Amino acid sequence: MTSTKVFEKTTRSTIKRAPEYADYSEQAVYDILDSGYMCTIAFVLDGKPLLNPTLYWRKGNYVYWHGLAGSKMLLEQAKNIDVCFNVSHLDGLLLGRSAFHHSVNYRSVTIHGKSELVEDSNEKMDVAFEFVETLFPGRRSELREHKEEEIQKVKFMRLPIEEVSVKHRYDNSVMDILRRQQSNALKEYGPEGVNPHCWTGTIPIRTILETPVPDTATDPNIQSPDYLSQSKFKRDF
Repeated sequence: MTSTKVFEKTTRSTIKRAPEYADYSEQAVYDILDSGYMCTIAFVLDGKPLLNPTLYWRKGNYVYWHGLAGSKMLLEQAKNIDVCFNVSHLDGLLLGRSAFHHSVNYRSVTIHGKSELVEDSNEKMDVAFEFVETLFPGRRSELREHKEEEIQKVKFMRLPIEEVSVKHRYDNSVMDILRRQQSNALKEYGPEGVNPHCWTGTIPIRTILETPVPDTATDPNIQSPDYLSQSKFKRDF
């Protein structure tokens, strides 16, 4: 079911540069989040900025990530600090008529808020299974149960999806940019500004999964499970 909810804009979440590329709808936010698996989390540690690239997943109106319990970054994030969470997808390269007129097609989600530590052991177990099940629906049934020491060695963090914005650009707007560049070049530089002998356009980019490669401990007679063909990573993103 398509969501019609729109997130309230804040000072931090409002897109000021090229606002025509902004989107604050829940549907746009969730679509981009559910199409990826790597995020970048920015925060301040010891008075200095730090970026933490990591795997993530979404459940309801939260994004989750995890790491070793002793990690300095996770220990800091567990203090309910301000973080900035971003997921970006590169969809294409734009080649213009000047070195200053090259750009990209992209989809990007940025979330502001305070990181929250998942503390309950039972909830941590559920979240761990959800992590795998979100990425590969059906894999949970093959996995062994967690051991208590495994649970204690990992911290799970989450961030509410509330103060959030999308910024994205697609092919149609890119072609508009190329036409606008051509028009501006004619006005500013005359016919030589257009440079018809220079190739201009877009180069689409997509990320796909290739054939799974089993490790050496896997029985060679075991076929790739069905969930590998139906996981969200099988979609182009």
